[in-house]
Amino acid sequence: MKVNVESCKKWIPTFGVFMLLIQVGINLGWPSPNLVKLTAPNSTIPVTASEASWVISSARLGGFAGAIVALICVAFVGSKKTILLTLAIISTSWACVIIANSVDWLYTSRFLSGLTQSTTFSSFPLYLGEVSPPKIRGALMCLSMVGAPVGIFFGTIAESYLSMKISSSIYLALCWIAMIIFIWLPDSPYHLVKTGDHKCARKSINWYFSNCDVDKELDEIRNFVEANIGQSMKEQLYELNSPHIRKSLFVLLTLYILSELCGAVNLLAYMEIILIHAKCNFVSPKVFVIFASSSGIFMIGLTMKLIEKCGRRFLMMISSIGTSLGMVGLATHFCLLNANVDPVVIQWLPFISIMLFLMTFAIGYSCVPHTVLGELFPDNAKNVAAFLATLTASIFGFVITKAYQPMVDFMGEAFVFWIHAGFSIMAVPCIVFLMPETKGKTFLEIQNLLVKKKDALSVETNIPYLNKVEMITEL
Repeated sequence: MKVNVESCKKWIPTFGVFMLLIQVGINLGWPSPNLVKLTAPNSTIPVTASEASWVISSARLGGFAGAIVALICVAFVGSKKTILLTLAIISTSWACVIIANSVDWLYTSRFLSGLTQSTTFSSFPLYLGEVSPPKIRGALMCLSMVGAPVGIFFGTIAESYLSMKISSSIYLALCWIAMIIFIWLPDSPYHLVKTGDHKCARKSINWYFSNCDVDKELDEIRNFVEANIGQSMKEQLYELNSPHIRKSLFVLLTLYILSELCGAVNLLAYMEIILIHAKCNFVSPKVFVIFASSSGIFMIGLTMKLIEKCGRRFLMMISSIGTSLGMVGLATHFCLLNANVDPVVIQWLPFISIMLFLMTFAIGYSCVPHTVLGELFPDNAKNVAAFLATLTASIFGFVITKAYQPMVDFMGEAFVFWIHAGFSIMAVPCIVFLMPETKGKTFLEIQNLLVKKKDALSVETNIPYLNKVEMITEL
């Protein structure tokens, strides 16, 4: 059977990004099984509850730094080299775990992992948008994003049954495979045109877009770059003063903040410990965490279908209500335990609550904010908007994760889960009154929804290059 090499080429960048997102998923699922090991009396690296909270929150501090690194790297070295740098930093983070003999090494590893999460989500949508054929761009983006839940699932299994040094060695080997792929792949033609290397840009176009008119494609890319490269960072920040951009930014930051306040990071990080404290013995907490982590793989396919059929607002409201109910279930369980109710009678409640939370989080909070980012902003303001959103999410994420253990120690799990439930349900009025429905609408129609009708004309006249090029980073 003859293999069509040219047809296979378009899948190689997608596979590379898939491998990158597996690393991100592993880092997201890493804390839950390992916190139990690290805080155990026989731990090879003794960690107190307070130190464990720093292990978790260090990743959010890294995310803060990663937002700044991503903004600089994408602008100056391009999306592909930013991904390559990200993989090199991920390799360093796993090396830190392999040689770790104190908690300080774990702090360093988690800080670097958080940094790479920010650089990953700032670079891979841009890279795939620039090198994927337009007709299958959305499909390739969706396929690559499956890597994150696969990574969570794989990492949870590995961390549950292998030592940290062995599992980290496996992750390091996978990371090197991804690095080899990106070393071999050519730079994005958009970045090469931006740097003035038109000769290599031609070769890149011929590699990524086989059987196309290279001259025509090169002219389109040149027009796109010329339309968007002229603005300095100061001018891009000035764009945020436009009424429609200000409103878009407010909506975006609200969505990113709410996705942190709902408590997903704390639940993922402390899931096994939560189940142990909840006295759930019907299913082993370790086994349930593995089962729960697999739900994201199945939910992401459903989400990609629902997001275009049901709309963004509907999914966000379902996500908000569902995650709130999940947290209410957990809070109720711990209240009943405090009232001396027999845990055997109510041990089903945490299992159902956690599954409800994870499934409803996946269909809204986990994907809609990223999708809306590609729809609310013109290309000349998108990078700055993404930077501010990532920075804001990192700040709120750090506060939420660092405060979790002290609040549990001082007031108990029930109180913390009630707080997360309250933040989740607060998202409903924010979605109803602030968030526009962007499904099936053009960029200009979305902007007109964000401002008063009398300002609609000014919106149209103040959006440069609106109809010149497609938004290549749109998810």
